[in-house]
Amino acid sequence: MKEVLILLGTNLGDKHENLAKAIESIGRFGKIHRTSARYESPAWGYESTASYFNQVLLLHTAIEPEVLMQGLLAVEQELGRERLAEGYADRLIDIDILSIDAMLQQTALLELPHPRMHLRRFTLLPLQEVHPEWMHPRLNKSITALLEVCPDTAVPSKLS
Repeated sequence: MKEVLILLGTNLGDKHENLAKAIESIGRFGKIHRTSARYESPAWGYESTASYFNQVLLLHTAIEPEVLMQGLLAVEQELGRERLAEGYADRLIDIDILSIDAMLQQTALLELPHPRMHLRRFTLLPLQEVHPEWMHPRLNKSITALLEVCPDTAVPSKLS
């Protein structure tokens, strides 16, 4: 079984419900072992008046990475995500694979570990909660070390 760390994000509609539906749908791909609290933070990488809720999941699955990513993209679509243009925009749901085991991979569909995860405090804080001993396989740094040098100045609020 592969250990998969997944980040969920939403800033439109009923954000609590969006996360709950995403978690329920992701459960069909394997066993969800842990979920972080939900964190609220401002939009990252673009301007928006709507704050984000983010949450990290630890999933155990036998599904291959690319197939899993395709399945997660299908879940986004099922939950109402519309991808209108490249770049950052408000969204009902966003599902990112942060890491699978200590795998290093770069394809058109999936880059592992996620290429910007270490730049985002809203990713690192819930990740630390779910998997405090995790090490970034490319940077060879712990979550604690990544948080110490994270350039993101926003401080997410823990909601639950």
